[in-house]
Amino acid sequence: MTYTRANHGPAALPLLGAVLLAAGLCAYPTRALADAPKDAWPALLRRDLARVAHIEWRLRGAAGTACPRQAADAGIAFDDRRAYQKRDWPLLATSLKMAERPVIVSVAPGSPADLAGLHEGDEVLAIGGVPSDTIIARRNAGSLVSDALLDEIGQAAPGSALTFDLRRDGAVLHVAVRPVTHCAVRLVLFTDRKVEAHSDTRNVAISTGMLAFARTDDELALAAGHEVAHVINGDRRGAPAKVRRGMEDAADALGLRLMECAGYSRATGITLFERLGSRDWLGFLRARTHRSWKARTESLRAMPPGTMCLSTTCRTGFNACPESFSRR
Repeated sequence: MTYTRANHGPAALPLLGAVLLAAGLCAYPTRALADAPKDAWPALLRRDLARVAHIEWRLRGAAGTACPRQAADAGIAFDDRRAYQKRDWPLLATSLKMAERPVIVSVAPGSPADLAGLHEGDEVLAIGGVPSDTIIARRNAGSLVSDALLDEIGQAAPGSALTFDLRRDGAVLHVAVRPVTHCAVRLVLFTDRKVEAHSDTRNVAISTGMLAFARTDDELALAAGHEVAHVINGDRRGAPAKVRRGMEDAADALGLRLMECAGYSRATGITLFERLGSRDWLGFLRARTHRSWKARTESLRAMPPGTMCLSTTCRTGFNACPESFSRR
């Protein structure tokens, strides 16, 4: 899971050729980070990072080898003060105890990191015997420290021990983690009031406005699953509207399968589309590439539950069935 800030850090989202979930539909006021009290936004952001990281872990496992690329995954997310402007560093230090080292901000339940005993708040000194600063410098990470550390883990041999050198409450720990192979798609959180999710050929971007709008993780998983489906299907922008509409229909269906196989509630997730439709009841803001929210909701509700996940024998901390998907 990766983070980019519009106001306090990197302004540009590193995703091109995006396929919009709502195509400009949701420029409605929502409670975003910018609305938080001056000193409260770091804690709110940390909460949002953890929420997205947990969903990422489960969706990546559900997608499995259906994705064009796979990578080793430990079910972990990082943050680092270099992702923020220097003026924010004192606040990060006092509110989150974030100093000069990268820190763990999320450990997905049931993940290799969780099973190995890694904790949120652990400082990362080294991975695989390589100091974190060396990894960051070798990968020319700049402000994208989290990306560099996740890339380092992603290239590890799945199933083999990867040692994390950590500092916790002043004590240095050496913990062996055994990553598993998952879909390589990452969820990128960015600050924007718009209720938006989009994707390129590799990753998915989700706005803080979407997190504020989604009442449950089931709703958020449907939005993210839709975009992961675009990556799996190799969808591109620039196709005629009729072709794009077919892409969106297919992404709706596969996204629902993904989120349900990841253990989320189908019925609760679909309410996201219903609520989006209630905010655009005249359809003025709906793109021609998308059917009406009512039609999309009805289509998803009509899908037989038995087609969601063909097998329940694959277990990685939740019901995940990568064998039930096939790339087009």
